[in-house]
Amino acid sequence: MTISVLMSVYRSEQAACLQRALQSVWGDQTRKPDQIVLVEDGPVPAELEEVVQRLQAAFKVREQQSCVQSSLQSKSEEPSAKLLTVVKLPVNGGLTKALNVGLKHVTGDLVARMDSDDIAAPNRFELQERFLEEHPEIDIVGGSMQEFDDQHECLNIRHYPQTHEEVCRYIVKACPLAHPSVMMRKRMFDDGLQYDERFRMSQDIKLWYDAVLAGYKIANLPEVCLYFRQQGDVFKRRSRVKAWNEFKIYMNGIYRMHGLFTTAYRYPIARYIFRNLPPFLVKKIYGSGMRKRVLEKT
Repeated sequence: MTISVLMSVYRSEQAACLQRALQSVWGDQTRKPDQIVLVEDGPVPAELEEVVQRLQAAFKVREQQSCVQSSLQSKSEEPSAKLLTVVKLPVNGGLTKALNVGLKHVTGDLVARMDSDDIAAPNRFELQERFLEEHPEIDIVGGSMQEFDDQHECLNIRHYPQTHEEVCRYIVKACPLAHPSVMMRKRMFDDGLQYDERFRMSQDIKLWYDAVLAGYKIANLPEVCLYFRQQGDVFKRRSRVKAWNEFKIYMNGIYRMHGLFTTAYRYPIARYIFRNLPPFLVKKIYGSGMRKRVLEKT
């Protein structure tokens, strides 16, 4: 199977973080991807463009060497596919739209999502590809996620439900996958699945509900596949608009999965109230064991 990495970057990202993220999905990987699709979501500053151009130059040299080697081996062999595809959008349309545009340029059998400020574990693609090869019934696989910041290598490790059955029970409570850790079969998108562009935020949760309801199966690996960069003001940046988006997605998803008469609605209602608490209180509850006990309760 072939692997394409799908990333999006926009003007507010830091060049050093983008450089580290790209290094982690290419230079550090035990199983290197066959393609990286990088969507520039609107014009980006010079320092970000410089990072992209350096990678383009490095890949161009590699592609030329590959073409020469192929021609020496057999003139009938076609040149290798382009390693880096950069898609430049004229205006910033948000992550949802950027990902849908990027999917149109993906050539791999498997699509690995990655954010431009996170770090992929060195064996992430190797582990996930092997799992999908050994489990043809699974269409989406994620993994555990280790949170870090500039001062701390490990703030927390998040584990997610491992089997599809556990995912279906968990999804009414919270997101069952770490979006930037997932690897998905491209055939899902070829069959018509896509990110819902009505939602500029929480688009991943909507995709998981749509996937489950369409009959696709989801799993997670117990191993840490992603190092998630935690920003210091993350709780302040969780807006009421995002909370309302999440609420609508969960309520609609639960309705489609379980109908009108179910006690599962208590989870999105409680989540919506929680999201609208003062940031200091959200941070305190988030860091306590209360949230974990609620999510792990069956």
